[in-house]
Amino acid sequence: MRRILFPCLVACALLAAPHPSAAQGLLPPSIGSWNARSAQPVTLEQVAGADAPAIREYGFKAVERSEYARGTGVLTITLYRMADPSGAFGAFTYLRPAGMSPRDFSRYAAASGNRALVVIGNFLIDVNGSAAGQSMKDIAALVDTLKPKADRSPFPTIGLHLPEDGMVPGSERYIVGPITLHAVLPVGSGDWLGFSNGAEAISARYRNGGQEATLLIAEYPTQQIAARHFDSAQPVLHSSSDRPVPGYLFLSWERDDDLVSIVFGAAPSNFANALVKRVIFGHNVTWNEPSFKATDLTWPVYVVGAFTGTGIVIVFSIVSGIGFGLIRVVVKTLFPGKVFDRHGQIEVIQLGLTGNRINTKDFY
Repeated sequence: MRRILFPCLVACALLAAPHPSAAQGLLPPSIGSWNARSAQPVTLEQVAGADAPAIREYGFKAVERSEYARGTGVLTITLYRMADPSGAFGAFTYLRPAGMSPRDFSRYAAASGNRALVVIGNFLIDVNGSAAGQSMKDIAALVDTLKPKADRSPFPTIGLHLPEDGMVPGSERYIVGPITLHAVLPVGSGDWLGFSNGAEAISARYRNGGQEATLLIAEYPTQQIAARHFDSAQPVLHSSSDRPVPGYLFLSWERDDDLVSIVFGAAPSNFANALVKRVIFGHNVTWNEPSFKATDLTWPVYVVGAFTGTGIVIVFSIVSGIGFGLIRVVVKTLFPGKVFDRHGQIEVIQLGLTGNRINTKDFY
C-alpha cells in the first residue's frame, strides 16, 4: 500500500506546483520569412515587469513569448491571452507608448520603429525588435493566422463618448479597475470611481493651443449607480484639488444619465469647462447594424403564390387520403376484427334525424 501511495503523493505534488502561464503554443513556428529560434516558458511578471498588476486587472489568462530570426535580425513576440476582447483592448491602450502610429491590418494596431502592438480579439501581441517597423507584412500574416482562434466578442463602445476635436492621437486609455486608474490618473486611492459596481472608464488627453487637459469618462450600469458615485467621489476630487498631483488638478465635472465626465489639468481654464460640455452623451444602439431596404412584392408574385399554396394543400389532401385508405386495407387484412370493424365495441351517437337504425358497418 505504501509503495503505491508514495508515487501518487509525488505526482499530486508535481501537478500542484506552480507553472508559468503559457498561451498553449499559439505562436506559429514561422511568420513570413521569420523562423522561430527559441520559445521558453515565461510568467507575466517576467515579460511585463511593473505593468503585471495592471495586465492582470484587465483579465489576464496566459502569456507566450518566442524569438524569431531572419538573417542577423531578431524579433521578440509576446502574446497575451486575455479573458475577452475588452481586456485585450484595455491592455493595448495601457501598454501603447506615445509616438506610435496606427496601422490598418487590425482594428486596434499601432507601430513605431522598433515596436508594434496589435489586438486580435482577446489576443494582444507585442512585437519588439529593430526590424519591427519594416516587418508590417509579416505581422499582418501573423494576425491572419491568429484570427480564427480569437474571441470575436465586441469591443467596448465607451470610446464613442470621447470628443474627437483636440484629442492627442494615441492618448486613449481604457480603464477597468483602481490599479489602472491610479496609473493613468494618480488622483485618490482605492476604488473611488466604483469599478466594483460595474463601472468602466476611458480617458484621453486634449490640447488647445498651449492648454492641455485630461478627460475621464466613467459609464455605469444604471443612472442611480452613477448618481451615487457622482456624490461619493466629490470629497476625493476636492481633496485632490487642495493637494494636487502635478498636472492633475481637478477642474470640472458633469453627470448625464449613466455617464460621469471629469476633467483634470495643470490649472483652471475655460478650456476645461468647454471640454466637459463636449462629451457625446446618448447611446448609438444600432450604429453597427447592417442596413436594408424594405420593398413590396409585385402582384404576380402574390397570385402565383396563392395558386401554388392551394395546389400544395390539394395534393397533400389527396396523398394523405389515399395513404390512410391503404393503411386501413392493410390493417384489416392482417388483423381482421381487431383494429377496425369491432361492431360490438363501437357506440355511435346518432342525431335521430331519420328512423332508420344505424349500421356500424357503413362507417367502414
